[in-house]
Amino acid sequence: MAQARRKFSILEAGSPRYVLARKKAIGKSIYLGVAVSYTDEGKFDWACSSYDGSEFSIHEDTFCTSTTVTRVDQLKQLFDTIIRTVGDYASSHNFRIQAVCVGCDEKTASVVADHPDLKDPIREMCTRFWFDLDATPCIYKLRGLSLNEEAASAARKVYDWFTPQFPGSIPRIAVDPETNEVLVDMDAHCHMVDLKHFEETTDKPTWDKLLELSEECKHRKLKILFFNSTPQGGGVALMRHATIRLMRLLGVDCRWFVAKPNPDVFVITKRKFHNVFQGVTADEQYRLLKEDKDLWIEWCEQNFDNYWGEGKGVIDTADVIIMDDPQVSAIIPRIRKLNPAARIIYRSHIEIRSDLASVAGSMQHDLWDFLWSGFISKTDLFISHPVAGFIPPRVPHAKVALMPAATDELDGLNKKMSAADLEYYRRVFNRCAEDQGSPGISADRPYVIQIARFDPAKGIPDVIQSYRIFREQLTAKGLENDQHPQLVICGHGSIDDPDGTVIYDQVIEMLAQPEYVPYAKDICVTRLPASDQLLCAILRSSFCALQLSHREGFEIKVTESLAKYKPVIAFRSGGIPLQIEDGKTGILVERGNTQGVADALTRLYTDNDYYQEFVNELRTKEQDSKRQQFFTPFQSVNWLYLATELAYKGNDAAIVKAQPQAEDIEGTYMGNGQTRNWNAKYVRKFWQGTA
Repeated sequence: MAQARRKFSILEAGSPRYVLARKKAIGKSIYLGVAVSYTDEGKFDWACSSYDGSEFSIHEDTFCTSTTVTRVDQLKQLFDTIIRTVGDYASSHNFRIQAVCVGCDEKTASVVADHPDLKDPIREMCTRFWFDLDATPCIYKLRGLSLNEEAASAARKVYDWFTPQFPGSIPRIAVDPETNEVLVDMDAHCHMVDLKHFEETTDKPTWDKLLELSEECKHRKLKILFFNSTPQGGGVALMRHATIRLMRLLGVDCRWFVAKPNPDVFVITKRKFHNVFQGVTADEQYRLLKEDKDLWIEWCEQNFDNYWGEGKGVIDTADVIIMDDPQVSAIIPRIRKLNPAARIIYRSHIEIRSDLASVAGSMQHDLWDFLWSGFISKTDLFISHPVAGFIPPRVPHAKVALMPAATDELDGLNKKMSAADLEYYRRVFNRCAEDQGSPGISADRPYVIQIARFDPAKGIPDVIQSYRIFREQLTAKGLENDQHPQLVICGHGSIDDPDGTVIYDQVIEMLAQPEYVPYAKDICVTRLPASDQLLCAILRSSFCALQLSHREGFEIKVTESLAKYKPVIAFRSGGIPLQIEDGKTGILVERGNTQGVADALTRLYTDNDYYQEFVNELRTKEQDSKRQQFFTPFQSVNWLYLATELAYKGNDAAIVKAQPQAEDIEGTYMGNGQTRNWNAKYVRKFWQGTA
């Protein structure tokens, strides 16, 4: 007699187990493996294994569909059934599906190989797991003696790929040990979005330009490389993950490499490079010394020799190389020597105090002189945030183009979430807060939020001071304490930032001071692990956002807040005034004016009509169109335009032989042999024809 097929149990609403499941503070995390086998025309066997790190639950079934519809439609019907089944199972048990590994056996894989159109519904099912169930989907070819075994193997595999000790469906960052290439989305095994999703969120002229330039890159077989110091933490890494994901979907050969971490070097690059450039410290102990220079150069060259140099198939085959910030810029002369035809772009993401860098003998002057004269001057183009004061001395404006930072509408930081998702992540946040001895977020009180790294430039003491004044104003207006909003201060860390713990400890000490003690129970200060959806949910549920940075390049959290229709109160620092329309999408206050911040908070909170004016403006098509330039597709057009204009490949070989030394000309020697004066204009103006 045939063995009975196992099914997922669905708890009946109101049953004792159903009620008990909903008493859990946080739903239990599960990881799914789905295995599909194509048996006969219109017939599929499938199995799903649910794994929580200790035990498996199995569901197995056969799906029969009409043979009169196409195989594509058959698969779509099957996947509707799978998603509905696992969704009902997880919902009834109050489980949280963190990730799903979808795969098939050899027979089904051969069917898909013979019918490439079948790949689309498989990918579409994966994107539905991402958007509908907030589960990170992966695709893999499976092996096993049965579908059940394949499904269980897939569930265990995806569990190992992720970080089970913390909810948030973030895959482990994979780095190739041979070249230190960042293998984004587990080397493309994670499939969260398709090109159509990017197209739906991008205006037509930008999308058409993106496709045009990507086709040119593919036709000319251009190879584009990004280099920076860390694969996770901070805005640069976030942008690169999104950029590589889109470039891969477009079929463009674009790769990203990082250096092997060295904590001693990161102390130098954070405190003696980054902090000094921003002018957040005047302490002479942070002046760059000879031994600092020697250690940093040695580290850069070791990474070059071990991972990217001659014979590694990295730099020696590249057409365009982008250096993100100065952390690994000491390899620039080595790039020039190994591959003279490679075009090098230096991308400056931080606020460089050009006023201080112009003062002879200042720490900023000496640091910039060292980096520019020995390394960065040898690049072909200098990309700056669109703020004149960020362009340091000695960089000719003819060699400078402007580009803002970007975020991604479709990744975990920005995607839309259900009410159940928001509540789940509120509880996850509160678990993190409790573990750190901080108050959690109340379910029935609004809150003000600042999301930022714990960094001396982020103005966190001003956030707390502003909140104290705000609370005093609400009390003066007769509002009871339980009607006052909470304050949330949170952010991720970064492996190349040694200041995080220091600043966090200073904030905790500040809250213990007598003037803040009455409000400390309503201030949530939490360092969060790397969960993009957690930050997204907490920001989406906030009343409004603060960004009180004293020094800032271009704060992408401002863009993310505005895209979620949250008014932002911010200091007039760095590139932030370019992101906020004062009085329309947010409120700009002079740096350090905590009274002004408190006044703005009080009016937003007590005058609902005033608050709603901001929200309504942020929802307009005009504002949506303006935000396009701050998202991944638009940014990718910028990079592809630069690559196609600068690269020599596909042009006359004599042009390469005639190229001058980069530091010997004012502008940029282009791929067609002409010299361009960028005149510190936006990159977009050149491809839009408005330069």
